[in-house]
Amino acid sequence: MQDWIHPHFDYLPERPLFLCVLSNTDTGKIPGLSAAGASPDLTDYTPSADAELVELHKIVTIPEVPESPEGATTPAVVTKAALSLSGVPSLFVTSGLRRKPAVPYVDMNGSAGSDIRLATAIPDVADIMDRATMLGRKLAAFSDCIFIGESIAGGTTTAMAVMQALGYDGRVSSSLLDHPLAKKQEIVDAALDRCGASFGSMRSDPLRALMEVGDPMIPAVLGMLKGLSGTKTVLAGGTQMAAVLCAADALGLGGDVSIATTRYIVEDRNASFVETVEGLGRRWYMADPGLERSKIPALSCYARGSAKEGVGAGGAVLAASLSGVTQQEIVEGSDRVLMTVELPKKSGRA
Repeated sequence: MQDWIHPHFDYLPERPLFLCVLSNTDTGKIPGLSAAGASPDLTDYTPSADAELVELHKIVTIPEVPESPEGATTPAVVTKAALSLSGVPSLFVTSGLRRKPAVPYVDMNGSAGSDIRLATAIPDVADIMDRATMLGRKLAAFSDCIFIGESIAGGTTTAMAVMQALGYDGRVSSSLLDHPLAKKQEIVDAALDRCGASFGSMRSDPLRALMEVGDPMIPAVLGMLKGLSGTKTVLAGGTQMAAVLCAADALGLGGDVSIATTRYIVEDRNASFVETVEGLGRRWYMADPGLERSKIPALSCYARGSAKEGVGAGGAVLAASLSGVTQQEIVEGSDRVLMTVELPKKSGRA
């Protein structure tokens, strides 16, 4: 195993599958909170554009590659490169997504998440989990190792709210260089106050925590974990997926579940990815995409702390490494994807 994957992943899947959950939350539209879109209004479109880039190598939903206000391109570029190089198949799942992607997907239904400061986030959380559990059981028949990523703007804030409601003292990361941690805590405090909760007060009722202050991605992944209980599963993401593990712990969900993320999350001093995951007794893996060697500033800025993770990038890179893909191939492949992705033609142009 290459030393850019740490630690050694001791299983070689025969039928790997990459799955990504696409969701929206109005919490992500709070200005200055998320880098998953050049502006808050575009965050509803980002997950679908990510799926289109990975599946089609073109974007249909919006006329540009999703990027952060700081100019970092979507991590879907890295995911696309990893999956294309390795041949690992992908499947997209929508849960509370407003704008559906122009690719095949499995819909968990449900509404987009509300602004957690103002209203109950996911009234139908139990229904989403039930449908996702059914999907997990079906997927278990097709794959011996499933990597589950996500694309949802504002998800680190709802993740932080869920962890605190359940009594887990985890610090989340940010896709922005200047982590708006104080703003996130202010939002979480307002959300907990709105529903009469406090730190740890919902530990005995985790579904209520998800319903009040979560987002539609979390119950979808939890349901699939329940359905995949006998299948090796790798959560592909950073502190949002660490929050999923916290919720799984509170729900008593077991199974062979680990988590993989990028080096940029592991090295984020503002976050507590490693401490949170190890505190839950789960295994974690770090994949280093080597983007400091990218020839494109929108990708090389990852190594300086922009974007960091998303769309299952770390897990996709890990999956690719298991089939012999090298770090340099990931770097060159990511550059190639970003330079060649097809965009909709603008009106008035030939």
